[in-house]
Amino acid sequence: MKKFVISIFIFALTMLCANAHDIFSSKISAAKAASLMPDFKNASCKFNQIKYLKASKAELTSGGNFQFLKENGVVFETTYPIKTTTDYTADKNKRISAIVKAIINKNYTYLEKNFELFFEQSGAENWLLALKPTTGGQLKGELSNIIIYGTTKNNTGYIKKMIIDTTNTRTTINFSECR
Repeated sequence: MKKFVISIFIFALTMLCANAHDIFSSKISAAKAASLMPDFKNASCKFNQIKYLKASKAELTSGGNFQFLKENGVVFETTYPIKTTTDYTADKNKRISAIVKAIINKNYTYLEKNFELFFEQSGAENWLLALKPTTGGQLKGELSNIIIYGTTKNNTGYIKKMIIDTTNTRTTINFSECR
């Protein structure tokens, strides 16, 4: 019985270590990231979002429709719990819009200037891109990192999930029914 318990413990520890892989150990240059990332096209999706407020440990859930406009940025039309529209194509949201457009249009020179880039590919279709603000950069105090989970289908890239970790919040956005 003692050997069985020890075997289970070793197996559990091995599985824990195998799953503890960290995207931030896979640093990549802007040029290499641009060559590995798929092309993106305009898309409309459904989204659901969970915003975790670190100080109060509260979660806020919302969802609705998402539109990606390659040349302009993104628009979130929240349909629940309250109807609102957040337009990341406008100048008022210039910083977020610049990041999204840089990823989609493969302007990795802009990204490398402001972020350390990390990338992993899983099979032929799935990929993971992470951005961490550079030391001394404008976003360093506000933004911890952005992790983007994506897939490639028919030579077109789609974002499945994004995690945006800031000083005060962690926002997880899941995308579905993209067309």
